[in-house]
Formats: sequence, C-alpha cells, structure tokens
Amino acid sequence: MEPNSESIREGLLSKLPQPSGLAEHRREVAALIEKNERGLKRDKWGAGATWLFVVILSAALMWGAGGAGNTTKAAWLGTMACFWLIFGAVELLKYFINRTRVELLKETKQVQLQILELRAFMQEGGVR
Repeated sequence: MEPNSESIREGLLSKLPQPSGLAEHRREVAALIEKNERGLKRDKWGAGATWLFVVILSAALMWGAGGAGNTTKAAWLGTMACFWLIFGAVELLKYFINRTRVELLKETKQVQLQILELRAFMQEGGVR
C-alpha cells in the first residue's frame, strides 16, 4: 500500500519555516551548526585519545605474547590485542561517520536557507 504522496509533501512543506521568519531561522541554523561542530571537536579528541591508548595497549599485549612463547597465555594476549584494535577502529569509524553527518547537515541547511530566500524574494514580487 503506497502512502498518499500529496499528504507527505504537505507534511514536509508545513515543517519549513515561513519566509517572514527567515532571520530567526538563520540564527537557529547557525546555533545548531555551531553546537554540532563543538561536539565534533570533542569527538575528534576522544577518538584520537582512544586510538592512541588502543595502539599502545595492543603493542604491549603483542610484546607480551611474543615473550610468552607457544603457550595459551600468548594466544590469549594476541587475541586481546586484536580485540582492542577492532574496538579502536570502531571508535574511529564512529567519528568519521559523525563528521560526515555534520558536513551533510551543513550543506542541507545551506540549501534550505537558499530556498527560503528565493521564496521570500518571490513573495516580495521578484525582479523588477
């Protein structure tokens, strides 16, 4: 069953701010982007610190596994090193995905503001 495309269109258009509130919407968008970029900086430091910790820990675990010879302890230490490296890689991947999300949000909001400016321009009478 396909939803009514007109109701979806109207629902999306009703969420757009009106051209009369363009300045207020522009301030809200700037605040939203600033908040996301601050969070992104914090995430960058967190991901970098996590990756540094994981690399040092994994190197120590591998060094310990190398010194343990052919024992169960060596296999356990090698497995733990792999686990920690995967954990660090996942943290870096989360940061990269979040960074891309913020960049996409900025571009989307820029296009939305341009559309609102065009709507306001057309309501004022357009080119004279």
